[in-house]
Amino acid sequence: MAKTLSPLLALTLLFSLAPHAGAQRGRARAEGGATWASDGVHLIVDGKWIEAETGKEVEAPKRTETPPDPNDAGARRKRCEEALVAAYGKAVPANVLRGERPGSTLPRAPEKHTGLQMTADGSRAAIVIDGALYTWKDGEAAKKVVASGLEGVRHFALAPDGSATVGIEGFDLWLTHSTDGKRLRLSDDGGENLFYGELDWVYQEEVYGRGNFQGAWFAPSSKHLAFLRTDENGVDTFTVVDHIPNQLGLEHLKYPKAGRINPRATLHFASVADGQRVAADLSAYKAEDEILLVRVDWTPDGKECLLMVQNREQTWLDLVAIDPATGKARKLISERCEDGWVNRLEPASFLADGSFLWESERTGFKHLYRYTLDGKQVAAVTSGEWEVRGVLRLDEKEGWIVVTGGAKDYAIGLHAYRATLDGKSQVQLTEGRGSHRISLNAAGTLLVDSFSHLENPGETWLRRSDGTTVRSIAKKEAPANASFPKWHQINARDGELLDVTVTLPKDFDEQKKYPVWIDTYSGPDSATVRDSYRGPAAGTWYVGLQCNVRSASGRGMKYTKACYKQFGVQELKDLEDAVDWLCKTFPWADASRVGITGWSYGGFMTAFALTHSKKFKCGIAGAGVYDWELYDTIYTERYMATPQRNPQGYAASSVVKAAKDLHGQLLIVHGTMDDNVHLQNAIQLVHELQKAGKSSFELMLYPKARHGVGSPHLGELRKRFMERYL
Repeated sequence: MAKTLSPLLALTLLFSLAPHAGAQRGRARAEGGATWASDGVHLIVDGKWIEAETGKEVEAPKRTETPPDPNDAGARRKRCEEALVAAYGKAVPANVLRGERPGSTLPRAPEKHTGLQMTADGSRAAIVIDGALYTWKDGEAAKKVVASGLEGVRHFALAPDGSATVGIEGFDLWLTHSTDGKRLRLSDDGGENLFYGELDWVYQEEVYGRGNFQGAWFAPSSKHLAFLRTDENGVDTFTVVDHIPNQLGLEHLKYPKAGRINPRATLHFASVADGQRVAADLSAYKAEDEILLVRVDWTPDGKECLLMVQNREQTWLDLVAIDPATGKARKLISERCEDGWVNRLEPASFLADGSFLWESERTGFKHLYRYTLDGKQVAAVTSGEWEVRGVLRLDEKEGWIVVTGGAKDYAIGLHAYRATLDGKSQVQLTEGRGSHRISLNAAGTLLVDSFSHLENPGETWLRRSDGTTVRSIAKKEAPANASFPKWHQINARDGELLDVTVTLPKDFDEQKKYPVWIDTYSGPDSATVRDSYRGPAAGTWYVGLQCNVRSASGRGMKYTKACYKQFGVQELKDLEDAVDWLCKTFPWADASRVGITGWSYGGFMTAFALTHSKKFKCGIAGAGVYDWELYDTIYTERYMATPQRNPQGYAASSVVKAAKDLHGQLLIVHGTMDDNVHLQNAIQLVHELQKAGKSSFELMLYPKARHGVGSPHLGELRKRFMERYL
């Protein structure tokens, strides 16, 4: 259940490391208008050059005109496009150059135009136009190397050095040499159940990322291509139905449900020079492991492929190095979790000395470790009861790194830390409440710290790299007489800390009683409460309550795994405790009028709350999984194991099985063409509610809608439902 982007929170940053030391690229702009100048020493504030530590204005250097660089990427692209016009015989349409690839979540979706592909330095390029392949090298004319037949090519890509292209034609994978158009067929038995270099639905949705079906990766050296072969024979087919045409529109989708047959993926390599193929030797893994291949990457020199392997239930993850010439594999690192799962980790990031940084949650908190390529741990670079969320700066020469993360007992904010690569020193650079965004000067000795929190629109400070404060640069004032969401930390029934926010209604009168409305997601490691400025609260007629349940708190795996093998059970207890705290602490909160809503996992939580608790008067459940045996293998079994091994957990997490216990008014909303959380979930729940004689529910279907519903009708429906039942 890869989350849609809107609930994904800004603090869950991608883990990416600069490949070398030096100033951050460009000018990192901070709130308050402070920007490091191009010399990496001075600040620019309100257009003026300022001495960073003193705040004194200095004369800005005179601008000098620099002649255009003929090797600039923009100049090269222009030359490439001009060369293509000459080779094609007329102007190439902008949409062909730009590319028009589908935003589909269905595998093998047609690609209208694959777009102009260029190497990183812009010196070589390739493009498919009207089914013909054109290639270009800077300083030479563009040429047509394949005359026709590529009209339907998918996942077209160019090797890093521009020497070859790869693409999927029909069901099979092909390499093409850029200079002479020599074609190398890498598979010949692709079909409906065999994928080459292209992901199936479940690998796309739950492993490599929604909408990303790319399953082939060139080595940095461009000498080899790694690609997945995915066998879906035996995987169940699910039919998604479009009810609007006179004759139903049918989409047949291979969709493995929890406990059912999974697709089998294997990794293969092809020599770019001659197309010779080798399979990765993964014979060390047992058949009963039913392994998943969850990430494919390369060492910087391209001499080894780095593969992440997990067992079906994802209780362990191995980093394996594979020789692409022979397929021989060696295990470098093994991550294990006895009472939870191991998440798919980010790629190893290599340093100049050949060692690499590795992300792990082995302590219950995500931190960075330094390893050598023989699998030996050199250092634990970061540590503590907080987790790393991103990397801002790496200086190998000086031996330090700056990362972002939460803080102990304060996961809803974002702080910055500086650590040495030998693991001997770690300093928190930012202080106080808020979500901090920092930018460093060229030397890494000073930083501009801009932050805000729910009630603070923003401040900017100058600090030193040891965490000490130099001076205030700017501060924004909150609007007068405005109301903001209030953050509280409360204790759950077992004493665990929970982060909640309370938003008061318009024209609040503490002598009145107000209903309470909870908007939640509550899926694993998907926090709702974040401490950053969102502006004054919009006027409502109810009290808004949000709660980070412990498994969606952002505090680390130590807390996230509270949902392991029992979706909904602990999450509901935490939501109930938040409701009890609010209604017992503040007399104006009406405990008899508490409503809840959510989408996807939040839709499940809403329906789960109304069938497993009596604290909620009403709820709107959107696109929820109402029985986890109906959802896909890779997501569900990561957290719940298989139904065969955890029948009690599946039963305890089922809304369908608890339909007879519905308490309060429930509105069920679903898109009829949802290929992710199938309409079957809503239908099964309605069926059980009817069998149980329940009448306090409503159903709204949105024809043609998939996992998201963009219809304005839904907003009005929600509004009317809340006014009627809350």
